[in-house]
Amino acid sequence: MIITGHMNYFEVNKCGLYRQNSLTPKGIDLAETFNLITKWVHGKPLANTLPWNPQSGLARCYCKDIYTSEETGDILLVLWKSDTSSNGSILGAPEDAKTGEGNVVEYTGDYKGKKVIWGRPMYYWIIPSKKMVVSIKFEHSVCDTQLFQEWVAACISNRVDHPNKKREYTKSGQTRISFTDGTVNGDFRFRYQFDVSLKTEDTASATMTALASSITHIIKRETISIVPSDERAQWVRLFDNIPFIKPAANAKTRQIEVKVEAKPTPAELKQIIESYTKENRRAGQWDNVGFSTGDQIIWVDRYRLRNSIAYDMPKEQVITAVDLGEAINSRRNNFLKPRLGNSQIVTVAKTGTTT
Repeated sequence: MIITGHMNYFEVNKCGLYRQNSLTPKGIDLAETFNLITKWVHGKPLANTLPWNPQSGLARCYCKDIYTSEETGDILLVLWKSDTSSNGSILGAPEDAKTGEGNVVEYTGDYKGKKVIWGRPMYYWIIPSKKMVVSIKFEHSVCDTQLFQEWVAACISNRVDHPNKKREYTKSGQTRISFTDGTVNGDFRFRYQFDVSLKTEDTASATMTALASSITHIIKRETISIVPSDERAQWVRLFDNIPFIKPAANAKTRQIEVKVEAKPTPAELKQIIESYTKENRRAGQWDNVGFSTGDQIIWVDRYRLRNSIAYDMPKEQVITAVDLGEAINSRRNNFLKPRLGNSQIVTVAKTGTTT
């Protein structure tokens, strides 16, 4: 069965060891980051690849599979986000299966098989040579790049072995992790940071310049709370007194739209797009930001760079990191050229052949 994966492109803003207020990293670049993570997850059961305390309150995220191409140095990472929501199909991955092993099962109310972690996969293609990350969203998977960033940073800070890692204990019993510069007499402290942001159209492009010149208004749509303990801003509460737009009885929220005259520069326009673009905004979702040109509204997500891959889904419902990584590598140059708007779908077979 052929399924489509929607690809969103991210620029790596930070990756490595940073001193306070420094923008220049010292060690643990993108390639080393995932080399260290690969060594840490190797041979571990799925349940043991959670890099933070399961009682921390953070969403649980595990490493299902990871593959590094010897030819390109690219990494294909499959994370497993624990999820019991009924929104979409839920899959179960065996909690004792080692990284890269074990089939998944589809959720049923009377499941009585091996212990599994219910959730969905998250697919990320990491390209160290381009300082870029690509999320790949299939129908059966999810995207949560904030969680992806947190997982990577926690692996380096909390779990992997590194000769320059320093572990200290405060008087209150808390553990403080830092890194040193590795010199004999040095004791400079560094913190590992990992940060990515969606890639959008370049400020200097003709597309961005033309859009900036045609904008008359900026539009912001938001869902606001109208619960009895009203802590809304005063200007928001004014809408309650306008005839015919009172909220429905027992409603806890209402949708508002603010439209403001504006003439942003291309640089300001790019900043707005980068701030409000989302990789997985649902079609028809109200909360959004857009631009009015007088005759149409253009939403910010239109200007994120994207592509699509059509993949031959195996019967086992598992896309392994090596299969997806090699399939992408078979048309790597094509996939390294993201597009605006509707992207061209490139079909690849499980074996890496193309059509």
